[in-house]
Amino acid sequence: MPLKSAQRMAEVIPHARLVTTPDGGHHHMIDNAPVYFDHLKTFIKDVEKGQFND
Repeated sequence: MPLKSAQRMAEVIPHARLVTTPDGGHHHMIDNAPVYFDHLKTFIKDVEKGQFND
């Protein structure tokens, strides 16, 4: 997805978050696994704490 499109979606979708994976291509979890899984871990922890909609 083009970055400008993702930024627009993050602006108009309630509670949306935009994170990027540097050097990530089509398979972020393979192309830059440490960053991808850090983002995923943060998301899961925020959901579990009830902080995702902040």
